[in-house]
This record gives sequence, structure tokens and C-alpha cells, in this order.
Amino acid sequence: MPRSRTARRPPKTADIVSDRSYVNTDKDVIVARMLGRYDNGIGKTWDDKDHMKFFNEGAVNFPYLSDGMWFLTQHRRWGLLKEDPDYLTVAKRINRIDIYKDAAAAAKAAVPKDPMRTSKLIDGVVWDGKDPRKYAGSFKVKVA
Repeated sequence: MPRSRTARRPPKTADIVSDRSYVNTDKDVIVARMLGRYDNGIGKTWDDKDHMKFFNEGAVNFPYLSDGMWFLTQHRRWGLLKEDPDYLTVAKRINRIDIYKDAAAAAKAAVPKDPMRTSKLIDGVVWDGKDPRKYAGSFKVKVA
């Protein structure tokens, strides 16, 4: 499998990302993350196959409908939405996959086959977009 475009140019990309107007950190920190090299600061180092990616042949920046729906559940959770919307319909209006596909075709970039994906979140819950209303109402910590 070919390396991503970003992985082929870590120093140049790291110059931009590490700049004060973005992440504001040392360039070397960004380069290490882009290469998957980690150091916990107390002696443990490792390489991670799931390193920081910016493009990954289109998989990173694709406007997944499931991601858009997840963001909406968070708006509901924190009271930015007073009622549950039609999550999928709103995500389709916001995450303009049609526009992305046109741009990807012009750039000859791959597009994921499915606009929905599953993610295991930091709390261990698996988000799949199948029941966003239930998911949005399931949080123990939320706006009253």
C-alpha cells in the first residue's frame, strides 16, 4: 500500500501544523506523531500504526454522515438543540458528500464506499449512527 501524501512530506507539513496559528508546538513533536513515534516522557517509546493522519487516501477528511450525526447528538446533549432533529436528514444537508465526491474525482482521490462508519469512543461505547436519538438521550452527564 502506498504511503499517504502527508507521510511522504512530514517536515513541510509539520512546519505548517506546528505553527503558532495552528497547534503551536515544536515541529519535532508533530513529525513524530505523523510517523507514529510516541514517547510518554517517562521512558516508554513505541510506534503506532494508527498515527496522526491528515488525508490517508481520503479516509480522514471524508464527511461521513455518521460523524455528522454524532456531532448533532452532542449538540442535543449540551442543550444546543432543544429537540431531537431528523439526524440523518440534517447530516446529509451539512455533510455534502456530493460536493466532496466531485472534488475527490477532480483530485483523483479515493472515496470510502459507505458514508456511515462505526467508532469505539473513549468511554468504550460504540457509535454506529443506527439510533442517534437513543444515543443522545443516554448520557449520564448532560445539560438538565
